[in-house]
Amino acid sequence: MSRIHLAGIIPVANLQTDFDLRTPDVLTPINAGFTAIQKSVFECAMAGCNTIWIVANDDLAPLVRKVVGEWVYDPVYFKKPVAFSSEQRKEVPIYYVPIHPKDRDRRDSYGWSVLYGAYSAWKVAFKISKWITPDKYYVSFPMSAYDVYDIRQHRQLINHKTNNFFLSHAGLTVKDNKPLAFTFTGEDFKQCRRSVNKQTTREYLPPSGDQQYPTQKIPLSERWSARHFNFQIIFEKVSEQNATQIDLDWYYDISSWDGYRNYLASNNLIIKPEEGLTKPHIYGKLGYTEGE
Repeated sequence: MSRIHLAGIIPVANLQTDFDLRTPDVLTPINAGFTAIQKSVFECAMAGCNTIWIVANDDLAPLVRKVVGEWVYDPVYFKKPVAFSSEQRKEVPIYYVPIHPKDRDRRDSYGWSVLYGAYSAWKVAFKISKWITPDKYYVSFPMSAYDVYDIRQHRQLINHKTNNFFLSHAGLTVKDNKPLAFTFTGEDFKQCRRSVNKQTTREYLPPSGDQQYPTQKIPLSERWSARHFNFQIIFEKVSEQNATQIDLDWYYDISSWDGYRNYLASNNLIIKPEEGLTKPHIYGKLGYTEGE
């Protein structure tokens, strides 16, 4: 199987919980010294992602960057049993992208953050070279708790160029409105975006009869219905043909207070990786002389 560019997508913008806190929900601890956003970054690296794209608006991105940094080690190569193992380590860059202003209060549901993250990854790569554009996207939801170490054994399936990969629990996947990791291709992205744009309401009703242009406005509360689309609607077009579905032994949706309490009370806490895989790494700045 030829090597592909797998881009990890972590949606943060428009995440909704019932915690009612002033602190960012993605900084919720899932173990001592290990937060939900760090879990997702580690999961993407464990899945074999070549790049990681965190979709966070400008109000939150700087804080998230302080916690997870600008790159992370690939856990598989971190302590590979070979001579000079430190020289074999692979760095996975982390990028931060905000939702486009034209989409805010129009299409910016939590699921749309995933689609916009995929679009940003493709657009940035394409501006550099068409040969480095992502072939596939792996989505990790920060507020979903399950054994992320188990992802390692499915790495080859996740990186299959055409067949998608779904995590499930009790037979339910993201297409059943469960925030569980999955992959999709560029063609899936186009189909999903097209479906969202087709189903959403807009500012005006379509022209009727002999009208050439729309003139009647939709009531304010009914405009841009895509703001409220759930995963089931947004990811309806993700292909399941020849897809792999892995059912999890345990899973908790920690975006609700009850789910978070159940997770903490269980015996299934996610073990914090060693510090080298979780501490924030920052790229060094290029040297320059003031005034040049």
